[in-house]
Amino acid sequence: MHPTEQEIWNLLRLLSKIDDGEAAAFADAAADNLRSLVGTGIFGSLTGPSQALMEVIANNPAIKESDREVAKVLLAACGPVHRYANLSKQQISIRTGFSVTKVRTALRRLVEAGYFIAMPPSKKEQDDGDAAIKHRPNFEVMEAAN
Repeated sequence: MHPTEQEIWNLLRLLSKIDDGEAAAFADAAADNLRSLVGTGIFGSLTGPSQALMEVIANNPAIKESDREVAKVLLAACGPVHRYANLSKQQISIRTGFSVTKVRTALRRLVEAGYFIAMPPSKKEQDDGDAAIKHRPNFEVMEAAN
């Protein structure tokens, strides 16, 4: 992930905590603009297999727009070593602007469609207090689509 993109996600997390009337409206507008900026792909978040998988997902008429947005966030957050997205539902919610419930539903649909594989935490991760389910892209889906 591009360092500037990471800073934007950190800023979005902070903006989501503002809940004081006029300031909250300003924070929401700023957050929408930042999400749009990242959504343009200016930081080159999706390249190679991630971009190809996103194109397969985008071309599937059965996939909802919210599912596409969640998929884009997951693919952009995939680490180069482990190749999975280590994001909580709350983090995805902040990055997409969707409710946690909508994120949970989108994740379930993406896993059911075979685009991502839900990976339970390892014993070591659980021992370290990390109980979050990781989502690994299923790049084999691209071969089936071709």
